[in-house]
Parts: sequence; structure tokens; C-alpha cells
Amino acid sequence: MPTISYPAHGNKQSFSFTPFSATPDVAPRTLSASRSGRATKRATAQNVATPIVFDPLAFVTALRRTENMRLRIPTTDPTELAIVHSAPPTTRAANARPVYGGGMTIMTPSIIVEGARTADMKAAQSAGAKIVHEGLDGKTLLAVDSIDHVARICELLSKREVGSVTPNFLRRFGHTPRSTTEPAWAHAKIKLSAAWKISKGATDIRVAVLDEGVDTSHASLKKAVVAERDFIGDNGHSAMPDGNDAHGTACAGIILARGTKAPGIAPKCSLIAARIAMDDGSGSWVFDDYATADAIDWCWRNDAAVLSNSWGGGAPSDAISRAFGRARTQGRGGKGAVVCIAAGNDQIPIDYPGQLTGYVTVGASNQKDERKTRTSSDGENWWGSNYGPTLWMLAPGVSIHTTDIAGPSGYEPGNFTATFNGTSSATPHVAGAAALMLSANPNLSASAVRELLSRTAKMLKGQKGWTRELGYGRLDVGAAVAAAKKHP
Repeated sequence: MPTISYPAHGNKQSFSFTPFSATPDVAPRTLSASRSGRATKRATAQNVATPIVFDPLAFVTALRRTENMRLRIPTTDPTELAIVHSAPPTTRAANARPVYGGGMTIMTPSIIVEGARTADMKAAQSAGAKIVHEGLDGKTLLAVDSIDHVARICELLSKREVGSVTPNFLRRFGHTPRSTTEPAWAHAKIKLSAAWKISKGATDIRVAVLDEGVDTSHASLKKAVVAERDFIGDNGHSAMPDGNDAHGTACAGIILARGTKAPGIAPKCSLIAARIAMDDGSGSWVFDDYATADAIDWCWRNDAAVLSNSWGGGAPSDAISRAFGRARTQGRGGKGAVVCIAAGNDQIPIDYPGQLTGYVTVGASNQKDERKTRTSSDGENWWGSNYGPTLWMLAPGVSIHTTDIAGPSGYEPGNFTATFNGTSSATPHVAGAAALMLSANPNLSASAVRELLSRTAKMLKGQKGWTRELGYGRLDVGAAVAAAKKHP
């Protein structure tokens, strides 16, 4: 089995990979579920056991419908791509993220290089690479003639000590089956009314939602929008989603929705919508590292004070890590943007990028203030919150009321849903809290916000301090905003 090695996080990363077949494959759906076609609604608990049919040819064809993806995927031949494995399939650890259920990292014949000199780029071109796109903050996307060629270019540029060089991975994920409809509970649990006595937000505090698009025409969101852009498709300065891609709209609503039905936590703050993901034609969503890293840089350069990231999994990438680092250190004129990252829903150790230190990695809690697990009292036995040394805190993640794509598309036939769940829904709760904290005290640094979130979190039953399952406890936005206002 061939392997790929490249530097990331200061270490050599090595992964095996297997070329795509042109033959459809079927795997049991264990952790994720999705619609069987673009017209079908996102999955609920009733179809958790539905098998996933992965058709490589259909996948490649679906992605190549956009110009951006054609730069990464040069032909419709599936064997031009490969599946990346953390270990050979026969030796995969029992807690490893499943290839088809939880996520899939896909190698493309493209490479991200950052901080390269003119001579470095000439050396890469002489070795067969060609420049196909130049992005923000010195990022360049190179294309090569095959996935086997990726390793050679990475090794060449690593020896020349460029800022970073990494394969440009595609990342494919299913959607966690949704909750049943329950009464709204999250706002009362996190004491939002107490926070609103201090602030409902400030328009100059911008929150970026990086996701599969946001319905920026939604009546509860459109007045909040100050910037939007499509990084993976061909929609230019529009972050509108395709079809039933409602995930980003739901995340944005938790943070910023205006009006009396399913209001957001920080309804007077502003929204930056960055579309980084798209449907893959079978109900899963897919994004690539180059577009994601460029979107992160675009968001903080457009004055995002908070970045909400309800996605993750797969091999590490210095391109994304360095972009997050710039947001955290250079955003807000040097005060730093607060970066919130979902822990993941597979009840396994947190993986990339939630495993990065220095950020706000968010797990999920339920109505009874329990960590969300497959055996917690909410009954959603098809998912559990990930855990590990970088977990910062928990926030509500079951039966969440929020915005849906307006009209018949999305999760529900109306404009709202009461069934959003996962650490995807927990993360925007914390992002909204951070936005309120900065509205109450715009002089706070990103590190100060992070520290105050931990200091004011409510410890859960039996908790005496930070733990890898609970972090510092469950979000208390009332206490967090009060502490932020008093902070010097």
C-alpha cells in the first residue's frame, strides 16, 4: 500500500492511501446518515441504519460541476484520487474514525504551499508542478499530474524550507441524524436572559460562519449579513447553499437570528457567511483544505471577531492550522479573533482541527446537563460528543431550535427547525456567547474571552475541575457576559 509523508504541526505525518475504484461500494451507516438524493430531507433517527452507497464516479462527477473543484480534480477518472488511511485497514484501531461513516480524507493531485520564494516556485515548476490559484496570505495551489507526484513535490519544497507545504485534501462527511422535536430549552439552560440584560450584541462585532453555505436571504438573517462569499463553488460573492444544504443556515441562526421565533444568542451582531462545503451528490458534504484555509484568512481580514467552525476530522493540514493561527493572533487589529471548533460526534478522541491547542473546542450537552453520549438520557443513541485534552467546554446540542432554509428546502418544509443537533449546534452557542462578550467589552483579547468562558462555565454533576470529557463545564452565557463587562 503506498504512503504519503509531509510535515504538519512540526512533525512528519505519514499516511497510507488506496486509489479510488470506479466501482460503487456499500458500507453500513454507523454514525452518520444523510438523504439518499438531493430532493430528500436530511436524515432523522428513523433511517440511521440505511446503508451508504459510495459511488466514486458519481462523486467525482458531482464535484467537477464547479470550476473551483475542476482545479483540484482534473478528470472524471476516480483513480486520479485516493482515500487516505491513518493506518492500513487491517490494523486500524478500534476507535479510529470510520472511512465511510464518520468521514473520509481524500488525496488529490494538488498541493498547498505557503511562504515560498520565487526560486522555490520555479523549482516546483521545473519538477512538474503548475500554479493554478494564488490565495490570501501567500497561499498558492499547485497541480501535479498524479497523486504519486504529490509526495515528490512536498519533499522538494520541504527541503527548501518554505513556510509550509501539504497535500490539498478533500474531506467528506455525512450528517448526524437529527433530533426529535422537543420544546426549546437551550436559552434558559445557559441563562441567556441574564446576558441580554447587559447586551444583545453590537453591529460592529462580526461573526463568521464557515460552513456549507447560509441562506442569507432568510428573513431572520438577511439584516445581519455584512459579507458573504463562496469559496468552493461558482457563486462569487454569495454564500447561498445548494438544495437542502441547511447545516450552515442552522448554525448561523443559533448565533444571529433576529425576530421572535428561534432568536439567536447575539441577534444584534453581524454575520460573515463563508461557503466552504458542498453536497457531493449523495447527501454527504465535502470541502477542500485550500478553499477552507483561504476562507479563514478572508474572514478575519474582513474583521470577523469570532469564527464558528462546525466541521472537522481527517488528516492534519498546516494550511488550515496556520490560517487559524493568523485569525487568533492577527484578527481584530491584533487582539485576535475567537476561533470556536466542533469537537465531533463520533464519541472518540477529538481529531483535527479540534485537537489544535489554543482554541475553543466545543462538545455537546443535553437537556439534563449531561455530556451527550450514546447512553445519555436524551435517547439519541446514534451519536456522542468527542473528548480529549483540547476540549474546552460543553454547550447545548440536542433538539435545538434555529433557522432553516426558507421555503420547502432544508430540514423542514418551513423556515425553521426544532431538530438540529450535534456538536455542530453546540459550537455556535459558544460563538454567540463570545460575540456577546465582545459586544459588552470590545477591548477583550481572544485569549481573555477563552479564559473567561472557562472560568464562568457551570461544572456538571460530580465535576471538580477540567476533565477530558466535560472540559471546564457547560456554557453559562449570563455569567460569561457579566464577567466580560467587568474585565479590565
